[in-house]
Amino acid sequence: MGTILDALTFKFLTKLGQVIENEVVMTLSVNKDIKRLKNNLEHFSAIREDAEALAMEDKRIEAWWKNMSNVMFDIDVIIDLVMVHSQKLLLPPRSVCCNQSMISCFGKLSFDHRVARRIKDINEKLDEIKMNTEMFTLDRTTRQQFQVTIVDRRQTSPVDELEVVGTEIKQAGEDMVQMIVSSCRENRSSVFGIQGMGGIGKTTLAQKIYNEPLVREKFQVRIWLCISQSYTETGLIKQAIRMAGEKCDQLETKTELLPLLVDSIKGKSVLLVLDDVWKSDVWIDLFLSPFKRALNFHVLVTTRDLDVLAEMHATYTHQVNTMNYHDGLELLMKKSFQPYEQISEFKNVGYEIVKKCDGLPLAIKVVAGVLSTKRTTAEWKSIRDSKWSIHGLPKELGGPLYLSYSSLPPQLKECFLWCALLPPNFEIHRDSVAYWWVAEGLVRKEHGFSIHEIAEEYYLELVRRNLLQPVPEYVDKAVSTMHDLLRSLGQYLTKDHSLCMNVERIDAMSNLRRLGISHAVEEIPTLEEHKCLRSLLLFNNKNFKSMHKDIFRKLEHIRVLVLSGTSIKDIPDSVGNLVLLRLLDLSYTEINKLPESIGSLISLEYLSLLGCRQLDSLPAGLMRLSNISFLHLEQTSIDHVPKGIAKFQQLYNLRGVFESGTGFRLDELRCLPNIQRLWVSKLEEAMPGSELVLKNSRNLKELGLRCTMKMGTHDRTRYEHDKVWKIQQVYDMLVPSPSLEYIFLVGFPGTMFPEWLRSKPELNMPSLRQMHLDECISCSELPPAGQMPQLQFLKIKGADAIESIGEELLGKEAGSPAAIFPKLEVLQVIRMFSLRSWSLNTGNPSDSSQHISLMPCLKRLLLLDCPKLRALPRDMSNIVNLKRIHIEGAHKLQEVVDLPAVTWLKVKNNTRLRTISNLCKLQDLLAQDCPALDQAKNLCSLRRLYMVDCPHEQEFRKCLSEEQGVLVHVATVGADGRNIFPDESLYN
Repeated sequence: MGTILDALTFKFLTKLGQVIENEVVMTLSVNKDIKRLKNNLEHFSAIREDAEALAMEDKRIEAWWKNMSNVMFDIDVIIDLVMVHSQKLLLPPRSVCCNQSMISCFGKLSFDHRVARRIKDINEKLDEIKMNTEMFTLDRTTRQQFQVTIVDRRQTSPVDELEVVGTEIKQAGEDMVQMIVSSCRENRSSVFGIQGMGGIGKTTLAQKIYNEPLVREKFQVRIWLCISQSYTETGLIKQAIRMAGEKCDQLETKTELLPLLVDSIKGKSVLLVLDDVWKSDVWIDLFLSPFKRALNFHVLVTTRDLDVLAEMHATYTHQVNTMNYHDGLELLMKKSFQPYEQISEFKNVGYEIVKKCDGLPLAIKVVAGVLSTKRTTAEWKSIRDSKWSIHGLPKELGGPLYLSYSSLPPQLKECFLWCALLPPNFEIHRDSVAYWWVAEGLVRKEHGFSIHEIAEEYYLELVRRNLLQPVPEYVDKAVSTMHDLLRSLGQYLTKDHSLCMNVERIDAMSNLRRLGISHAVEEIPTLEEHKCLRSLLLFNNKNFKSMHKDIFRKLEHIRVLVLSGTSIKDIPDSVGNLVLLRLLDLSYTEINKLPESIGSLISLEYLSLLGCRQLDSLPAGLMRLSNISFLHLEQTSIDHVPKGIAKFQQLYNLRGVFESGTGFRLDELRCLPNIQRLWVSKLEEAMPGSELVLKNSRNLKELGLRCTMKMGTHDRTRYEHDKVWKIQQVYDMLVPSPSLEYIFLVGFPGTMFPEWLRSKPELNMPSLRQMHLDECISCSELPPAGQMPQLQFLKIKGADAIESIGEELLGKEAGSPAAIFPKLEVLQVIRMFSLRSWSLNTGNPSDSSQHISLMPCLKRLLLLDCPKLRALPRDMSNIVNLKRIHIEGAHKLQEVVDLPAVTWLKVKNNTRLRTISNLCKLQDLLAQDCPALDQAKNLCSLRRLYMVDCPHEQEFRKCLSEEQGVLVHVATVGADGRNIFPDESLYN
């Protein structure tokens, strides 16, 4: 698919063409040098596609590759410096004086001289590099260019990282569960081990054991710790305390934390999982002593080293073997195809590919990611016959892992490698990483899509190829992690210019371009000497407390600066020197002000101040930054947003803005044509106007509208009548664009929803996919959401005034469409404390003859904390695809009946629930804290029954047919509300 250098060459030639055509640049003396640079670079459009692989096999070519990579970084810097300088020359002077033109002239000459020298150096280096003719294939006639990969989310199969393929690993899991449970019954403390090579499935097996219902039942506390090679003791202790259910935010030292850990587990049965242990010290020196204070403890350890388990005196060790070829083929096909696709013709070549993966599950998965893009047996054979072994790569990183990387398009290669910069076990958020890639210049603009949309598709493509592993709790795959072996591969391939620092020093790296510093680093290195840095990322490192005042005079090439979760309180004025800085993330820091010099960050596109609770104002200079596309102001103490946001014509994502006296006004939103995501807060302080402020926001996809609202059950915020009337007028101004896909109303105090939501919303918002109505405490009637043609997700939460749900939700004209809620998949009704009745009857007697379809796509229903609701809607039996229902805190509900499609039901803390009947397809029933539940009827498909703290469980079980063979997993007393059921994410 071409090398990264191929992609960079294409990008730089495009940018150089734009630079040469720039009218301001044409006046500079460096224009001639830039043209020569462009001509010089064109020579590299013929770089061999296998240059990267050759560099690993040949030391001489490796030196060539390293030099070329450094030159490419330098070219990127020089192009951006020229463009930024041209923008500066177009800016109006901040002050006028008689010598202004002379100063500008000298500034231009100085810049010309410095840039000319650097371009000359680059051209000389390129001349030297071109001498190695072996790296070029000039007779190549085709070049593969990468186009944005639009992932069809409807065709992307759900990801279940706890899936287990193969009888051997399933049996091993069951055997170890029985050993652990038996040991717990006998009140013995034990250490159990799982040993095997990287990527072989140790963590998958440990997760299966950890989530088994029998294990959940036996242990009052379960703690899972991921142990990296460079863990910090305080970080691990904090995580253990949190997983034991306690808080430790204010404690920092080991001396303070250990007593709290002891208190959290003392006298309790505890399961501790230590995942990926490299040295036994973490148990022997750190956790053994405090865990002896537990009633009994059991430790499950995964490791690559048998010696570790011997030193920890493991009573049993399971060695994970490679997959047999039959199971490997099953996994390969499962990851390469959709369930409905015909795959028989691929099995023979698939079997041969599995053999080349040596039975390693991770290898099979990533190769399946490559094969999922191929749809002919000829293409599969081409993968089978391609070069798998790369000399020079560490053995565990070669073969299938490198194949999966080398098969990526060039832009995706860059994005994958960038993720290897992040700390071990780091949760990669789709929205954040998309902005990081854009700021680094890794995303190529394509016609018809915003650059941020393209970046999000890059992310989803890496997920689809199994190079990023989605966190199961997020059904939209918005959060993922990177397997440690894939991360190691990325770090090896970028070892000459990028580093994720855990505890190792960085003194030896002379051309360091990207540096990530994890929370594990206790001593922050001196950064000033690394003048080539373009990305500096610190995540949740409380040891980072201050910066030298002149640091940014040295690090002038920084593009991405992330200081999230650090203890920094002040940003030096020298930050204004970072004219190339595009992304500045100060979220959850302790800063109390921003320097005025931030107004000099001419390239800044992204600024996050989320959670900066000490920050109470914004500098006036911020309003000069015309390139801002993302601004996040939520959860701060800012009480005044300056005027001028209307000048930010590139704004794509604006969160937490609000009206404030003489500052920002809602009517400024009329001037933001590119806004796609918008959250407006403190709307109780806004003043109503006569114009519709969002009428020009034709691309708006997400809208959040929030009033300040206390969330306590008995402490709701109530506004005076006059203020409520004013707030409703403000909301009426905020008529969204028809392009809207997500709407969030949080804390709306009006008695009626805005006109645009309660009257024909299907015409006002025909593209709406999600509707969240949170804490709309005074509205007595819900909007007619049933008429919305694209709505997939609906949440109604905390609507205190609603006593009944009926035809108003379905729509006033519910008899006219062919379906009610035609695409709704998830419905959540939460904290509806006054709700007494719920009907799905349209009120139109002719509906039955017209064959109106009721919620034909609904799959999941969550009913939580509705204590007065007496019954589920009778018409719910007509919902043909409703598979999963979770009912909790419905204390008046006495029966769950007549739901023919439901396969999974969870009922918890429902004090009067007595009967579950006529659920003929129900396979899994999870019941907890239902003291009256004693009757079952017509549950003929039930296969698994979980009952916890249900005193009549024996009477209930007697109602079931003995021929069914129902597997009863749990029947216990004393869970104290703990959820010991399997993770709900396992059920798709």
